[in-house]
This record gives sequence, C-alpha cells and structure tokens, in this order.
Amino acid sequence: MNTHIQTMKIEHTQNSAEDKLLRKKQVAHTLACSLRTVDRLVNAGRLTRVRILGGIRFRFSQVQNLMKGGQHDFQG
Repeated sequence: MNTHIQTMKIEHTQNSAEDKLLRKKQVAHTLACSLRTVDRLVNAGRLTRVRILGGIRFRFSQVQNLMKGGQHDFQG
C-alpha cells in the first residue's frame, strides 16, 4: 500500500463521524420527528439531500447542526 492511500485512510477515519451519511429514517429517528418533517426540512433548505447511486442520504454533520439550532452549512 502506498503512502498516499494510507494518508487518505487516516484522514477518512478522523473525519468519519462528520462525513457519515444517514438514511431518511435514521434522520427522523435522530431528530425525533416524522419522515414528512425531514421532507419539510429539505424543502425549507435546512437539510440537503445527497444522492448516491440513486439512493438518498443526509449528512450527519448537518443533522447535528440542526440539533444545535443552527442552519445547514452546505454551500452550492
């Protein structure tokens, strides 16, 4: 294994909690809300969908930010 790949794995491990992706049901459970409320948060621009091979996921860091009472930090 070359050094570049080892470095990437270490960086990924350090940021794994921040970069973790959740399913809609997991987001609803974490926020103690309904699936429909998750949709409303997306429609209001407070939560961003991440599309992965046709599936929809949500960034754990954004969910945490919502729990702290803040807006999402997605740019773009």
